[in-house]
Amino acid sequence: MRSILKAAAALAATAVLTAGLGAPASAADIKAGLMLKKGFPGAEPVNGMFELFEAEVEKGSGGAIKMEIVYGGALGKPNERLNQVRHGIIQMSDASDGNYASIYKDIQILSMPYLFPDEQTAWKLLDGPVGTKMAEDIRKKTGIRVLGWWESGGFKHYSANRAIRKPDDMKGLKMRVMAPIFGIPVLTLGGSATPIAFPELYTSLKTGVVDGQDNAVWVFNLIKLHEVQKFLMLDGHIYAFGPLGINDRWFAKLSDKHKAVVLAAGKKAIAYNRKASRDAEAKNIAMAKERGVTVIPFTREMKKAFADRVRPAAIAWLKKNVDTPALVDEIIAEVARLSK
Repeated sequence: MRSILKAAAALAATAVLTAGLGAPASAADIKAGLMLKKGFPGAEPVNGMFELFEAEVEKGSGGAIKMEIVYGGALGKPNERLNQVRHGIIQMSDASDGNYASIYKDIQILSMPYLFPDEQTAWKLLDGPVGTKMAEDIRKKTGIRVLGWWESGGFKHYSANRAIRKPDDMKGLKMRVMAPIFGIPVLTLGGSATPIAFPELYTSLKTGVVDGQDNAVWVFNLIKLHEVQKFLMLDGHIYAFGPLGINDRWFAKLSDKHKAVVLAAGKKAIAYNRKASRDAEAKNIAMAKERGVTVIPFTREMKKAFADRVRPAAIAWLKKNVDTPALVDEIIAEVARLSK
């Protein structure tokens, strides 16, 4: 049995290596694996981004480049699909910031709580020298070329059954959060951070296992959290994003003309995503209000009160858990400059 397992492992490794060296993964030149089903409610900003990219690449190349989009997680879980992109088994996926953190720790800096005052500041940083430098570092260290930075639902916001307007309002609340960096604000402000699988979230809120949670507003509406949560705080503590990545080895083999087509398609796809995401959030906030949820906007001053309490712990954690600690202070300084 042991010899059979070794042989199987060797065959699997050979297949991955061969794909990484450029063997065709399918009849399509670009194969992209997405998490959500085609037409899934709320999927338009992401799925639509890839569909626009597909149309632009095929049109711009005169049909010389073909693309296939595989929906519904059929190609595996997000981290699995991301590693398939690295090895050239597929060329693209909708892996977001949290998935990239598994292969590129520095990306976690951009998930610092209360780092960005608004989406526009996040876009300026990601589209500017800092984002360009990070994209190049990702390419060198992971083999994935970043064509741009898309928005994964925008900011994460807290919901609960009591209002949270000032830092001390978090005391004693049991909040469902997942990644370690997401738990820092809750713990620092006197709450308890509890990881709960997404399918169990609604029931956990209904039965009081946890008092609140954080997600983008479209997710809040998707799973009908208005039935179990009275307040939605638009505090924007974490900006959710994703690199629009493509296998760099595949890209490098393109002609200069086709490289330009792919790069231009990436820019158009990112622009589409950001507008669709902003439009969707506005509609979802209105929907939450219509369903009886008390929506609490946060001013910059309110955000700053939370940031001042949370930031020291977040900075300390990041500097211990990323590969380039100096980048933490650099990004904080750049956000401050851009948001003046």
